[in-house]
Amino acid sequence: MRFTSHVVGVAVGLMGAFSLTAQETAPSSAVFGLIFKRIDQNGDGRVTKVELEAQGRKTEWLAAADVDGDGSLTRAEVAAFFERKEPPEEAGTQIMVHDFPEGSPVNESSCRAAAEYSAGHNGFSTLVMVNGETVFEQYDQGWTPEKSNRLASGTKSFSGVLLAMAVQDGLLELDEPVSKTITEWEDYEELKLITIRQLLSLTSGMHPGDVGTVPSYEIAIQINPNEKLQAEPGAKFAYGPRPFQIFGEVITRKLAAREDLGYADPLAYLDGRVFGPIEMVRADWKRDENGMPRLPSGAYLTAREWGKLGELFRNEGKHGDEYLFDEEAFRQCLKGSETYGGYGLTFWLLDAQAKRLEGRPWLKGAYMAAGAGKQRLFVLPAAGVVVVRQGESRKDFEDIEMLDRLFPVAPAEAPATEEEEGEPKDSDFVGLSIEEGEALAKKRKLASRVIEIDGEGLMATGDYRIDRVNFSIAKGKIIKATRG
Repeated sequence: MRFTSHVVGVAVGLMGAFSLTAQETAPSSAVFGLIFKRIDQNGDGRVTKVELEAQGRKTEWLAAADVDGDGSLTRAEVAAFFERKEPPEEAGTQIMVHDFPEGSPVNESSCRAAAEYSAGHNGFSTLVMVNGETVFEQYDQGWTPEKSNRLASGTKSFSGVLLAMAVQDGLLELDEPVSKTITEWEDYEELKLITIRQLLSLTSGMHPGDVGTVPSYEIAIQINPNEKLQAEPGAKFAYGPRPFQIFGEVITRKLAAREDLGYADPLAYLDGRVFGPIEMVRADWKRDENGMPRLPSGAYLTAREWGKLGELFRNEGKHGDEYLFDEEAFRQCLKGSETYGGYGLTFWLLDAQAKRLEGRPWLKGAYMAAGAGKQRLFVLPAAGVVVVRQGESRKDFEDIEMLDRLFPVAPAEAPATEEEEGEPKDSDFVGLSIEEGEALAKKRKLASRVIEIDGEGLMATGDYRIDRVNFSIAKGKIIKATRG
């Protein structure tokens, strides 16, 4: 077990009073206790973003440390975040190779290559399915088929399932106003016309809430008298947990009005209508202080169980001879908005960039559920493939790099034409100063942040954003630019 100088630096920043130095063994539990006591000023045994902000402390690290995704940190979570444990010697790799169907677009060698890439970035589980059959599994660091991991924001895509179920049951329509159900909004001119579609495409114009801090349904729907929309509904993409909790309240009220369905909350609805029929067993699902399921985060699944859901997605809701949710509503979930084409309704769209499709026919129509730590459920309909990737990566893991290894034939590099040479590329940032990089990102309407300086990783939120570029800096210059 090691306590690196970087982690010590963070601890010093939090404490503002301790001078710790890098050492071979982690500080005692008493030291961790002292750190926690300092930041938990109200003494309730939990630390929240609001608490840290009130103390003038940095909050970027909170999301990465919040293992259970409940928006607050226990002492154990703080200690685990600051500890950097080396895998136990007995924690090995378990590989299971199954039968590959005739004409499979992937093979054992390519599956191993993709799994090794994942494992090399602190991956725990890699599972590959072809046409509904599992062909390959790899579990690293002592993980097993029975061991679950958090989905983090991968949970958000369950709201897309809830949406398609609700449409099938006649509970709602995609473009109906949220205020039809959240009637308290009818008195607010700016809010009353926000639609369900805008809410779940994250283009409602409302403040989306802070990543890593999940409000209750009750708090999420509340409107501060001084609150103003950040943009006109439909005009701006803004990622955060609040829209999903608002949608949770919408579904809860819709279910309460339909006694014939008999479901008490959104999770009971999912259990009865989808999870049960596909025999998917969830390991856990965290609830808020009012006992309601957290829809932005909170689900825990094994790779095999998440894969069952991916296969249902690939078939657009069809299980056997029955559709478990409305297929057309689900197709709408896989269409980007006019504001931001890379995100549909609760799903990230992998084929949104036309340039990315060159030499990758398997990427057409591909999408994913994605969460912090690089939790991934890739669905590639054109290839008939579903891939689950679980781990706890903080940087450098690239979705397309893993998928390129999965498919045996690498995408061909087409010779650049004069027009293509002028097209914006992320490699354009390399060699620029931080200021120049930020200016170029702004010009291209991208968010930007620095995640590494001279080999030292910096704290960063774990949310995935395809419209954000991350800079690695060395000697004052950008040496690498990645998306996410």
